[in-house]
Amino acid sequence: MTVFSVQWESQHAGLSCEQYQSWKRENDPEYQRQGLAGYLRDNGITCPNCRFQYALSKGGCMHFCCSQCRYQFCSGCNNPFHTTCAVDECSVSGLHAHHPRDCLFYLRDWEPTRLQALLQNSGVSYNTEPPSGTQTGVCGVIEQKDEGGQQPDSACGAQTQPGHAGLCEKHYREYLVSLINSHAVDPAPLFSAGELLLACRRYKVDDARRDGEDGFSYYSRLLQKLMDEVPLGDKVPRKK
Repeated sequence: MTVFSVQWESQHAGLSCEQYQSWKRENDPEYQRQGLAGYLRDNGITCPNCRFQYALSKGGCMHFCCSQCRYQFCSGCNNPFHTTCAVDECSVSGLHAHHPRDCLFYLRDWEPTRLQALLQNSGVSYNTEPPSGTQTGVCGVIEQKDEGGQQPDSACGAQTQPGHAGLCEKHYREYLVSLINSHAVDPAPLFSAGELLLACRRYKVDDARRDGEDGFSYYSRLLQKLMDEVPLGDKVPRKK
């Protein structure tokens, strides 16, 4: 398991860890060569129970078990995985978690263009080209892989895609979702009618249609009702 740690350097003196990471992004050539792979590493997984940090991407299996305290949680929203559920009217048996609508668990299925549109609508900028000097060709994001019962940490190695800032498509989606999460952008306004109905039923929002209500009015009211009654994930990592 790769553990996230910060080696002390003279430039760290007088700076918080967040300020130091900002300095490295702007001044460290090796950090800049890593491009967004370094960004995903430094925004990796933190156990919500013991705060142990892992320099791993959040993609792949969202079920994560901390090697230190054995706490099981979703790496996208930090909600617990459990077999005894405290959620009212939950009919799911076995090990599971309940994910908010802005969790990577759901948003990783969106096409990059759709994630980009969500960011654009909220005025959040994103990268499409790798920084100058970044290694390209294969994705260098460190992830945990399942190989014959073992879970070694190694570079992704998938082919990078044009317009994906030097990342493979899976990790570019993860990068875009990390921006959506850090800026608390609500994905609901881009839900299709079917997705909106599914979300209302998932989160127990009354989706009854009023007599004589036309389709546009119904779905507009339902969208506002979902956003008013069901907040975004309270454990999803946000911008500090």
